[in-house]
Amino acid sequence: MKTVSERLGHTNAAMTLNIYTHLWPDSEERTRAAVDKAYADRTDRDEPQAEAAA
Repeated sequence: MKTVSERLGHTNAAMTLNIYTHLWPDSEERTRAAVDKAYADRTDRDEPQAEAAA
């Protein structure tokens, strides 16, 4: 975002976000889904595996 902001001549990245965030209306849902998936993947790895019966 910083690079885009600089290229557009904005004073900072916040200005760029304030102007253009409406172009990404589904970004909140995509972010939520990505975080949910990351936590699910981590949970799957962190759960102890059942040991095979001897």
